[in-house]
Amino acid sequence: MRWVRSFSDIISRLENLLLVVFVLFMIGLSFTQVMLRNFFSSGFDWGDICLRNVVLWVGFMGASLATRDNRHITVDALTNFLSPRLKLIAEFLTSSVSVGIGSVFIWASISFVHSEYEAESLAFLGIPFWIVQMIIPVGFGLITLRFFLKAFEDFSKILSRGNPSS
Repeated sequence: MRWVRSFSDIISRLENLLLVVFVLFMIGLSFTQVMLRNFFSSGFDWGDICLRNVVLWVGFMGASLATRDNRHITVDALTNFLSPRLKLIAEFLTSSVSVGIGSVFIWASISFVHSEYEAESLAFLGIPFWIVQMIIPVGFGLITLRFFLKAFEDFSKILSRGNPSS
């Protein structure tokens, strides 16, 4: 069970680092754009589209971290009335279904990115759109991986006599 947490922690550190870098980049680019526009009547032509795409990257990484912390959208009205063992089983089933749904999203987003690859459209600075949009399948992959790890952890607890504290 420790390897699951260690693996998750390594991914979390990488996501946190990337989030910090991207947010600092966004702040720096936004500030520079405002200064250039207000004081020099110019700016980077690619700046706005770049910022929109970096927001997408930050959003997916934030969603993965929210899933890690079990802060994703949940409906827990019914599970509040379950015994600890049944609640653990319900959480396992929820995470398992989420893995299935996430897998469908991964497949669909790979298909979307592939169509962008075939279209050969450019995002900014000569960077193809498909490279910028790779965060979509990667992001869904990270979220699905988090649900898989949660389901694995819950299943292990169910097998160990259903004691949620083990």
